[in-house]
Amino acid sequence: MSNLQPVPYRALMWKLKAFTKASHALPTIAVSLVISAFGWSLGWSGWSLFAVFITILIGQLSVGWSNDAFDSTLDARVGRTTKPTVTRDVSENSLWIAAFVALTIAIVLSWLVAGWLGGSFHVFAILMAWLYNVRLSRTIWSWLPYALAFGAMPAFLSFGFNDQPPTLWSVAVFSIVGVSAHLANALPDSESDTAAGLGGLVVRLGDRRSIVLCWLLLALGSGILASVSFSTHPWIALIVVVTFTIAVLLGSRSRRRSAVFNALLAVVAVDVAMLVVTTALD
Repeated sequence: MSNLQPVPYRALMWKLKAFTKASHALPTIAVSLVISAFGWSLGWSGWSLFAVFITILIGQLSVGWSNDAFDSTLDARVGRTTKPTVTRDVSENSLWIAAFVALTIAIVLSWLVAGWLGGSFHVFAILMAWLYNVRLSRTIWSWLPYALAFGAMPAFLSFGFNDQPPTLWSVAVFSIVGVSAHLANALPDSESDTAAGLGGLVVRLGDRRSIVLCWLLLALGSGILASVSFSTHPWIALIVVVTFTIAVLLGSRSRRRSAVFNALLAVVAVDVAMLVVTTALD
């Protein structure tokens, strides 16, 4: 009996690991936590906040799985052996099934958790992410789904909490940070994407102009955040400005792409954190 038990258990764990990897686990969890934290700053708490987190998490799982499912042929062609579809740990069809099941659950939960109006903004955000996966990721419009999806998050949480519209500045900052994160995230793969003949805004612009655009967007987002918080919480504005300045200095002096990437992500992380704090204090 003991010899028979480990086989199905190991197979199950291996399959679970493959699905987790295909979901883009770190970005999926990070986005779910960040948006939930913003929800907390608006007043969501307890089980309702947990429901928001689960809704966002399942929606992000659908996005990650659909991304790997759609890219499975390309990943195999260019030899991306880190992808579970390439190593045959999970099939393309299995990912599509999981993605559509997760999408359906996320849509239903969105309306249950945040009502028809608030929930519809989250449904819109998920559909924009799917549009990126299946259509726009390899075009010059790759940034647009990020701007629209992240920009919809304040409305999802604000309308869902008290039927009030979100502040315009929070929508602007979310959109700008979303596009900046897209550019920063695409930079490490720009060479391989170019070699594979892929499009995308970063490939079209090239590394240098993409980095400049990313810094300009982050300067705009940080400036909005600093301006909003300065009159009531000047220390938040100071943190945002100092972080951005240090990141620019360190990123511009280093020739390593990883250093620039880390500097950009540091600004994104601090801006998001200060956005949550500002909203919570107000």
